[in-house]
Amino acid sequence: MTPAATLWARLSALLLVAGQQLIRILQRIPAVRHAHEERERRHLAAVEAQRWADEVRVAASRADEAAERWQEFRQHSEEHAEAAWLAWQEADRQLDKTRAAAAFRTPDTLRTTTEFAARERFLHRAVAEAVERGDLPATVATDLSAGEGGWNPRLHPVEQELVLHRAIAAVRYHLYRQAVDAEESAQHDARLAAATRDSLRREVSLASGQAAAQRHHLLPEQPPATATTAVASWVQRTA
Repeated sequence: MTPAATLWARLSALLLVAGQQLIRILQRIPAVRHAHEERERRHLAAVEAQRWADEVRVAASRADEAAERWQEFRQHSEEHAEAAWLAWQEADRQLDKTRAAAAFRTPDTLRTTTEFAARERFLHRAVAEAVERGDLPATVATDLSAGEGGWNPRLHPVEQELVLHRAIAAVRYHLYRQAVDAEESAQHDARLAAATRDSLRREVSLASGQAAAQRHHLLPEQPPATATTAVASWVQRTA
């Protein structure tokens, strides 16, 4: 190095040291130290406010998605309940028709094993078709084989249809009540999700406003090394 460069490097290092010492001396003065601590406190408060605003914004976005999904589920449950109601009404109408037909049936004349076998086949076929359509649960086949639940193959075919349609109407009503309960639960959950979404939206507005109001307290990031500090560093390495 030239004498001038060496002199400048040493002078810069002395100025840097003197500046650091001056800062430490000023920090010992109560008023200056208090101002520095207050700036730090406000800076940390501003950082925390911004962090909270970011977290609430993420939570609100997720709540929006959840509320939308619950709304779709509520709509689906309403449609399912409507379909279950229509199916029950149709089964009830069919039961009324069968009751009317049973009132005018011919006297029962079961006398031979052939007639009994025909009635048994008819009943098994009718139950199997009802299970296949979804009108009856598969467990009905077990009850039929065991002769339980009112399934009597010796009954007149009209009486068998009456038992069958009465069972179908009961199952359809049960499914309808289940659908109504599911619909009410979905409505409750959808309302809760919407309330959570709206609450978080208000919180986002509040948190964003607080963060914006404190943003000017954020301390600037440390500037990159200047030529003076670079020279001082070089002097320290070569001393």
